[in-house]
Amino acid sequence: MDPVNAETVLRRFFACSGHVRHPESLLRYERVQCHLRDYLEHVAVARLSTADRELLELERQFGTAEPYVQVMGARELLHALPDFLGASQLLPDFHDRLAQISVASRLAQWLCSRRLVQREDSWGDVVLTRAAAEQARRSVAL
Repeated sequence: MDPVNAETVLRRFFACSGHVRHPESLLRYERVQCHLRDYLEHVAVARLSTADRELLELERQFGTAEPYVQVMGARELLHALPDFLGASQLLPDFHDRLAQISVASRLAQWLCSRRLVQREDSWGDVVLTRAAAEQARRSVAL
């Protein structure tokens, strides 16, 4: 496992997603990435352990920009993905929602395939992300 923070993980992941060439798709992926980062900093904190929440609060006192992605790692990022696909977090634009679902699904798989998380410890979060993606796809189709 590569002990990197969520910032590095996200930069690497979105750099690998550079196969998206259409300008509108690039903009869409940027909107999804911004939404994911905002979600991590403001909503996903609630999913963290008490100790991790206290650590983030200390980082905020130092004025750290985006403390979640600076301090948390790949495991916490993966743990946050199922709720990122919850109905209250889905982006309003239809095509943005589809991109959001795709990004979250691929990110979960990417974290495992790059061995940034231990598969045994994180498999439950992968399964929950897949289930959330399927539920989100159904809600988008309605």
